[in-house]
Amino acid sequence: MQKKKSFVNKIFLYQFLLTGLLLVVLGVFVISSYGILKKEISESSDTLLKIYSNEVTNNMTEMNSILRSITAQGEYLAKLKSRDENERTLASISLHNYMQNLASREDISGVLVVYDSNYNICLDAVEAGFDYGRKTYLREFTRRATVNVKILNHKWNFLNYENETYMYKIILTGRRAIAIYIRTNNLLDNTFSEDNSNRSIVLANDAGNIGKVWGNVTGDIKVGGDIGQINLKNYYLTMKKVADSQLIIYCYTSKNSILKQIHTSMKIVGFIVSTAVLFMLFILKFTRKEVAIPMQIIANDMVRIKNGEYDNRIDGDFNAKEFEMLQDTTNQMIDEILGLKIQTYEKRIELQNMELKSIRLQLKPHFFLNALTTISSLSSQNKNVQIKTFIDALSKNVRYMFRAGFHTVALKEEVKHVENYFEMQELKYPGCIFYMIDLPQELSEWKIPQMLIHTFVENEYKYAVSLDETLTVLIKIRKLVYKEEEMLMIEIEDDGKGYPEEVLEYMNGIRNNNNERGTRIGLWSLKRMMELMYERNDLLILENIEPHGCRNRIYVPEKAKHEMLGIT
Repeated sequence: MQKKKSFVNKIFLYQFLLTGLLLVVLGVFVISSYGILKKEISESSDTLLKIYSNEVTNNMTEMNSILRSITAQGEYLAKLKSRDENERTLASISLHNYMQNLASREDISGVLVVYDSNYNICLDAVEAGFDYGRKTYLREFTRRATVNVKILNHKWNFLNYENETYMYKIILTGRRAIAIYIRTNNLLDNTFSEDNSNRSIVLANDAGNIGKVWGNVTGDIKVGGDIGQINLKNYYLTMKKVADSQLIIYCYTSKNSILKQIHTSMKIVGFIVSTAVLFMLFILKFTRKEVAIPMQIIANDMVRIKNGEYDNRIDGDFNAKEFEMLQDTTNQMIDEILGLKIQTYEKRIELQNMELKSIRLQLKPHFFLNALTTISSLSSQNKNVQIKTFIDALSKNVRYMFRAGFHTVALKEEVKHVENYFEMQELKYPGCIFYMIDLPQELSEWKIPQMLIHTFVENEYKYAVSLDETLTVLIKIRKLVYKEEEMLMIEIEDDGKGYPEEVLEYMNGIRNNNNERGTRIGLWSLKRMMELMYERNDLLILENIEPHGCRNRIYVPEKAKHEMLGIT
């Protein structure tokens, strides 16, 4: 007799396999979480740098504009070198007032200094509350710039004085220096958020000297430090150049933060895995009794129903209320499915009737009678060229109409047909209508119901065209979001007499009675066609506009829910 394997051993084997699988899941989770967090940090840092670099660039642009404004005062600057003391004095006063007004108008958070060594003239404009000692130091630094070759001309740099850092730029011309100083504390303080305190935002010059640190200040990331001394093994780094590459903004994010997050996640998942292992034996037994056996009963009955035994229902005595609910719900759904199948057949018949009706509406006998009348009239006037043009347009129109049905076509096909229809009607109503169609090239392949635009244009000729004055018809097509769904919007507007009130009420869903046997048959049929094809009744909006005319807005979803092939 063949020895049977122990059921307990199988359970332990399955338990070990499942535990191993959980450990693999744990490893994949840790690796994927690390990658996701790293990517989020990189994207977040890049976004922050874009914001901060724009802010710094705007400040630099404003400061450069101020410097240019001062250097543009050539008359005053030239008079500072005048031999006439009164002329120098008046020029100094005028230039000083100009600098003060400029500082007040631009809301400068710093100092403006102009120094001319010819007569040792030094002018300044400072922000409110700026102490005298700092102002004196900056004036002296500006003076030394005229003789100190180490101070770079036309270039942004940093200056440290009494534990405060200034960003400055000096324009040297001969023996004159024009300088602007701005506290680095005022650059991004309104932009930087405390939520970003786990990051270090560093502003440095192209030589690598750190002028300002926002956020986390560490041993190697500090004001006055060197970018090259920062250990990149401890940080994720993102950088961006500003001020014509004279300054660089860096974003350093500590790697310890992401490791701590992953470590916490590992603890949580590890606890879940341990708990799952402890309950494995209980789960296996419980699953077999309360889940596997009831599911087998339900599955067997479902297979019988699937094979066509629609009179069969799920029959079983289940202990769990969920399975009792599933049993009752499934049996109820089977009854509803049978009812829906009947409704589907009825709806298919309705769609087919709508298909035939749509074709019949397009092949109107009076259309062809009017066409023959037009040809006869042109013939009596010996207008053979116009007859040929009319017949060509008519043949294209008829060919397109014979393809009409309960289906969609590319927007460019419908527009081409409408243009052909306008051309044909121009021979019958010369100079009575002016039209313009705005179709963006990228929307030309959008699928719309065939004869959609044609129906509205035909309605224009039937109810709005007059031989006494020219009717203007504008057709604009664009893509937009309508009720949280991307759709095509077709707007048809004219300057005619507008719609009767009962037409607007029905087409806009205010009243339910239709007029299938009377006038406006095309509009009634079009409304019903859109409802059937897209299962929505809010896609057509008609309104009258002031002082006269009407506007039709048609929203077309990207895909129809019901569609039939047209006649070819």
